[in-house]
Amino acid sequence: MNYIKNNKNALIVLHEIYGINKFIEDVCVQYQKEDFDVYCPNLLDKECYSYEQANEAYDNFVKVIGFNIYEQINDFINILKEKYEKVFILGFSVGATIAWRCSENDRCDGVIACYGSRIRDYVEVKPRCQVFLLFAEQDSFDVESTTKELSKTNMVSYMILKSNHGFMDAYSVHYNEEQAKKGHSYIKEFLIRNSRI
Repeated sequence: MNYIKNNKNALIVLHEIYGINKFIEDVCVQYQKEDFDVYCPNLLDKECYSYEQANEAYDNFVKVIGFNIYEQINDFINILKEKYEKVFILGFSVGATIAWRCSENDRCDGVIACYGSRIRDYVEVKPRCQVFLLFAEQDSFDVESTTKELSKTNMVSYMILKSNHGFMDAYSVHYNEEQAKKGHSYIKEFLIRNSRI
C-alpha cells in the first residue's frame, strides 16, 4: 500500500504482527498529509489479522516472516534512495524492531521505532542514522535498562510514555489518546528536524 504524491522525502511504514489494518492505514494517510510519499510493504503477503487473532498473528510472524526480513527493507531503502532526498522508517511493535535493524544502513536518513519490545534482542546494532525510540512504560520487558543500553550512542534518543504496548493504536484496547498525541508530536518533531539536516 503506497501513498505517492511525488514529495521529496519518503517514509516507509512497517506494520505490527496484524498486518496492514485500519490503524496502519490511518498512519500512512496521516504522514502523507505531512508531505511524505508513504510506502507500506505488506510483510504478511495476505490480509490482516484481527486483534482477537493475536496468538495466530504472532506465531505467523515468528515462524514464517521473522526479523531477518529487515534485509528486504534495506534493499527497499536503497531503491527509494535513488528517487528521494531522504528516506525514513516508522515502525510499530515488530515493525519497530525491523526498523531498528535497518538503522545500520547508511542510506537511511532516520528511524522511528514505536514500542519495539524485541529490540532488546538486538542491542548490538550500531545505528548509522538518527534513531528515535518510543516506548511504553508498561511492556513485557525492562524498558528502563534497555533504553539506557540502546542510548549509549549519540545516534539514539528515546522517550518512555506512561502507557501500555500498543498505546498509539486507536483501535486497540491499549489505546491511550493523551499519550498517543504526545507520541505523534515527538515523531513529527523528529521527522521535521531530520528532514532539514
